[in-house]
Amino acid sequence: MNLVCALVLAPVLLAAPSTALGGGTLAADGRSIALFPVQDRVGDSAAAAAIDLALRGELGRLGRLVGPGETRDALRRLRIRNGDRVAPLLLRQLGAELRADWLATATLHETERSLVPGLTLSVRLYSTRTGELLWTGFRGQSGIDRRTVLGLGTISEVEDLAPLVARDLLRELPQAAGEEGGTVPREGRRSRLGTVAVVPFTGSTAWQPTLSAEAVTEAAQARLFADGIPLVSPNRLHDVLRRLQGGQWGGVTAETRVALARTAAADSILTGAVETYDLGGGDGEPEPLVAIGLRLLEASTGRILWTGSSERRGWDHPGLFRRGRIHSRGALVSRVLEDLARRLDRAAVQVAPRTEGQR
Repeated sequence: MNLVCALVLAPVLLAAPSTALGGGTLAADGRSIALFPVQDRVGDSAAAAAIDLALRGELGRLGRLVGPGETRDALRRLRIRNGDRVAPLLLRQLGAELRADWLATATLHETERSLVPGLTLSVRLYSTRTGELLWTGFRGQSGIDRRTVLGLGTISEVEDLAPLVARDLLRELPQAAGEEGGTVPREGRRSRLGTVAVVPFTGSTAWQPTLSAEAVTEAAQARLFADGIPLVSPNRLHDVLRRLQGGQWGGVTAETRVALARTAAADSILTGAVETYDLGGGDGEPEPLVAIGLRLLEASTGRILWTGSSERRGWDHPGLFRRGRIHSRGALVSRVLEDLARRLDRAAVQVAPRTEGQR
């Protein structure tokens, strides 16, 4: 382990030595958490292992972690491979078997192993009481995001970046914890949109179109959740798409739309397309380029409520000493979606769908 790795991992290992070994100490409120195996979308097992270790360190501060062996055995018995694609009833059963209050899933969307490493990660928490989404977050970073004017703070390995991404991603989770082991979104600014179903986006990018579309979909859900927008739980949404569309991404049929309105209480549906998800620039300072288009539909009628698109490069707003440059595709996606969310916010008064209470 190099010196940078040792310095980065030390706080995690010291803060939660037992969780790093798969155990855990009981938190003051007695909460129990089970972490699913990391969904590795890029085939980088070393990065996935580093993410698993980092998440266990962070989650171990919030409750008792169920051992990974116990979790794997229960997943095997119930034939669960991906917690984000399991019906709520089955997640409730899994929680009962593991005696867990929260079920945590994580997806490694991207790693960049070059002169400047990069990593993009998403995490979701599910309640075992309801089997549905409690919290979701998305984060992308590069190894030079913390670089100072003198060049200090540069990170050279993905494994050294993993604990920093995990820490930053879960930073606000303790404040979101509810009284009964649940979480609550921030105070809603666009409650007039009602409950939103974020349908998996389509991708037409040069780099791994399916993977880029999945990453941007996760980022969009995290953005809406952070803004206080109630979401249809992703696992409930997947169950509807699997039954009515064979799991097909990129939009909804009339039958699916009606089902989301009636059985998932969706008031509006967000669809999207990822047109560009590139990484250019030099070896020592990469420049991402992202282009995204969004469309909001009224769930009950299919009426288009709003459309918006944005294209941005990572160096568009460099700022003083170029400190405003963005070097990670995941980080740039978050910035683009933040801009689109503000535009939707401004248009929301005119585009508000009829909510359940108005029908």
